[in-house]
Amino acid sequence: MLSKYGILYSKYLEEYKPISYQELIMNGTINNFLELNNIRNSIIDELKNKCKKPNTDSFIELAKYNNFIYNKADELVIWTICPKIIKIYRE
Repeated sequence: MLSKYGILYSKYLEEYKPISYQELIMNGTINNFLELNNIRNSIIDELKNKCKKPNTDSFIELAKYNNFIYNKADELVIWTICPKIIKIYRE
């Protein structure tokens, strides 16, 4: 199952790179190409290694930490993989 970034990138390919998109479909490799969730998970692991978890049992502090990690990972995936999609949605 594709992540939201896979779906966004699929739309980008279909609209801006139709030949590449059709080649991926005809080769049957479109889903493998679009599985960006693995990239997001590796970014999350890297961020968790760089930004250590707070030494507290406070639910609020842990929730803030997790939100920071996941939001930062989403931002990095979007900015590195889907820059033209961002431009489209800002217009």
